[in-house]
Amino acid sequence: MTVKGLAVALGVGAAAGAVAILAMPKSNPTRRLAAKAADKVEDMAWKVSSKITDEFDL
Repeated sequence: MTVKGLAVALGVGAAAGAVAILAMPKSNPTRRLAAKAADKVEDMAWKVSSKITDEFDL
């Protein structure tokens, strides 16, 4: 698996996990905490993917 493929797979996996957590009721404190964590993970996945693309011109 290429580095870009790995970054995309990690991003997709994080997004899928976030969807499962976000299906919980909005009043659930776990959902609120997970939503914040999912946003941070998604942002980081995009940054990593962009950085890899910029560095290696893939």
